[in-house]
Amino acid sequence: MADAERPTAPGPDGGAAVMIDADAEISLGAADIADGVVPAWLAHLAALGWRVIAVTAFVIVTWFLASLLWTVTASVAISVVIAAAFAPFVLRLRAAGRSRTVAAAIVWAGAGIAMGAVLLLLLIAFVPYLGDTVAMISSALARFEDGLAAALPAGVQLLPASEDARSAILQVAGDVAESAAGIVTVLVLTTFLVFFFLRDGDVAWSWLFQATTGRKRESMTGAGREALFRVGGYLRGTSLLSGIIALTDLVFMLVLGVPLAVPLAVLVFVSGYIPYFGGIVTTFIVLLVTWSAVGPAAALAMVVLIAIRNAFLGYWIRPMVYGRSVSIHPALVLIVLPAGFQLAGVVGLFAAVPVTAVLFAVASATRELLDPEPPPPLPGLVPPWLDRIAQWSWRLLVGVALVGVLVGVFVAVPLVLLPMVFALIGAAALDPLVRGLVRRGWSRSRASAAVLGGSFLAVATVLLLSVAVLAKEVGPLIATAVTGAVSANEGLGGNAALLVDAARQGSNAITQAVASVASGVAELAVITVLGTLLAFYLLRDGSRLWRLLVGQVPEGTAPRVRVAGRRAFSVLGGYMIGTAAISFVGAASQLVIMLVLGLPLALPVFVLSFFLCFIPYIGGFISTGIAFLIAVAVGSTSDVIVMAIFTLVFNIVTGNFVSPLVYGKTVHLHPAVVLVAIPAAAAIAGVLGMFLVVPVIGVVSATWRTVIVVLAGRQDAIAGPLPDAGRAISTGVPADVEAPGPA
Repeated sequence: MADAERPTAPGPDGGAAVMIDADAEISLGAADIADGVVPAWLAHLAALGWRVIAVTAFVIVTWFLASLLWTVTASVAISVVIAAAFAPFVLRLRAAGRSRTVAAAIVWAGAGIAMGAVLLLLLIAFVPYLGDTVAMISSALARFEDGLAAALPAGVQLLPASEDARSAILQVAGDVAESAAGIVTVLVLTTFLVFFFLRDGDVAWSWLFQATTGRKRESMTGAGREALFRVGGYLRGTSLLSGIIALTDLVFMLVLGVPLAVPLAVLVFVSGYIPYFGGIVTTFIVLLVTWSAVGPAAALAMVVLIAIRNAFLGYWIRPMVYGRSVSIHPALVLIVLPAGFQLAGVVGLFAAVPVTAVLFAVASATRELLDPEPPPPLPGLVPPWLDRIAQWSWRLLVGVALVGVLVGVFVAVPLVLLPMVFALIGAAALDPLVRGLVRRGWSRSRASAAVLGGSFLAVATVLLLSVAVLAKEVGPLIATAVTGAVSANEGLGGNAALLVDAARQGSNAITQAVASVASGVAELAVITVLGTLLAFYLLRDGSRLWRLLVGQVPEGTAPRVRVAGRRAFSVLGGYMIGTAAISFVGAASQLVIMLVLGLPLALPVFVLSFFLCFIPYIGGFISTGIAFLIAVAVGSTSDVIVMAIFTLVFNIVTGNFVSPLVYGKTVHLHPAVVLVAIPAAAAIAGVLGMFLVVPVIGVVSATWRTVIVVLAGRQDAIAGPLPDAGRAISTGVPADVEAPGPA
């Protein structure tokens, strides 16, 4: 192409034009290509390669984080799939005039009953017979191997498939027992997340793409509906087909006299969620057990019955059930299933097809969203969407690394950073009292000293008494709770072994936490004293210090920074006051119930419950669960019933009404965000992370828009209206009143 024919683009400063060669990568050494140092094919390969490597690295890091935070990943994935399956019913109720909350609550209750029935079926009909089922399958495999070995030429040996099968099943059962506490956590998170996804899932999807406009936004909205339709249709159809197959297999086995027919039918139902492989494996197991236990004639009859059933399902039922919900070619299914197993084990087998269905549903809309208009000059091998993903990927990797460094520094030097964090939170919570005294004529120093001194004495007294009570009573408390779990398991015929494992694992964690606090009293005292002194200086001189900091930023940016700081400070104070109120009311109500019923260990449970309730949702569930297990261990039947009702009502009311209201008003966070953040913080920073993650995310939520505008450096955006001002005023902090910190 002649120079006169080459397209041009404005220079970086809008001045001289830059010559664009469509056959060369401008950002990767166009001069070297022109000089013959690097051949064009190598430059194009490098241009394509670094983008693919950046995207791959981002996927790997994302997968690593998802594995590290597997509790969050599993909870969100399960909740999204369940919500997608029941979303059409919510939409129908909304169309009939129901509000978002009422429609979601009705469907959530129905979904809870349905899922609870499935779990109850697993606990009653399968778990108690797991050992017998494994032994029977292993015996049938052994007989099959013996018969096959007799038919093979001499010297040919078979692999011990029966022992491999037994070992694999027992290993899965062992992994479940070792992860009992995590599984219970996933169930609790999923219970609440399903409700919030049913109520606000469409709002969250729209929020993700709020920056898009016009055709692209409509395309992503349509893609979201399509993904919802596909995943929901797939889950509903798979559940129906798996139920039909399991019921017919149960009837066939009962008619033919196959032992352990109900556990085998449950196994068929669960395996039905794994396309192809699940059905093939369970059909082989059913036939093998039938042949081993009843005889060849019964096995042949089973083959005929299953073949007739499968033909009927394949030609009539399956097309009507699925329709176009999951339009994935079977060959692709056979590829994604082993890939899912390699990446996520058994969970990957269940999730591979739904995840692929979602990717197919949003692929075209995502590509349209990523394609810039007009497309930038790129080598012929690099499509615009890949360039856009690569550009995002490497920058996001830098951001993840930055967050990792900050978290690492925080964990490495707690004696430096913890007092600063506690000082900020304490100053934000106590500032309204200081303002009240200042309005009465007190000086700022005197008011700060009086409020902080009284608060320090109160907090120190509470901490010392709490440590003393828990250090002395935590052993009997934990032992009684575990005894209650064992008693509940025995009362249910051994079907609650998971509860016993979860109680023991949770008890060990609580014991270790209390022991570490008791052994680190000196460190706790240092942190408390330093935090108190820093809080005093923040209350007294915070306004002046903040003005000095804001004075260092550009003049056009200062108003936004000032409003964002005011909002962040208000969030910290509101969160501490609201959470303390929730914790005290929850712990006090539990104390009253236990005293009225005459249950022991009421005081240590009250202390433990007060601190646990600072961990949203999960803390209250654990504390009420401990009280319930104590009632099971030492109480009467009426005591157990009363505590069961209290536990159920407390968690439903707190989780679905009180906590969302408090956290929505104080930290402006959706409850689903809080639910997901708690286990993620626990995996990264332990118990301390669970206590601090909500105020930290609340501060981020209050300031991220300002941070983005400041980082963007756009003077037109900086000079525009302050989007944070309205929310700052809504927090109750007057715009013309200076806070002790950010003001």
